[in-house]
Amino acid sequence: MRKNWVEWAALGVSVVSIAAVVSFLVLDGLGNRGTRAMPTVELDMAGGYETELGYVVPATVRNDGDAPAERVVLEASARVDGEQQMSAFEVDFLPSRSEVEVYFGFDAEPEGEVAVRVVAFGVP
Repeated sequence: MRKNWVEWAALGVSVVSIAAVVSFLVLDGLGNRGTRAMPTVELDMAGGYETELGYVVPATVRNDGDAPAERVVLEASARVDGEQQMSAFEVDFLPSRSEVEVYFGFDAEPEGEVAVRVVAFGVP
């Protein structure tokens, strides 16, 4: 049975697409992993807002490394109503070269600067 040109074109596009995906996956898997996981956190104090439960400060967690990070534990501390308060957050999985938005909660709007740090993380 003879195939028409549309079938040949569909076959060609399919073969090229599959070859491209397989090539990318092989090269990505064999490629140099480069830098280790490097999670960092940056607060957005201007984006903070009041809620029924207290004050929320948004932050962006980034992994600028070439390897993923898991169980990224973050800690923010601030003086609120004259007392030091801590807020913690854990990101389950942070892929390489990615970012995620998180929120730290306090009883009221922090007085002055909010300190934030990456406490610990694992590498899968």
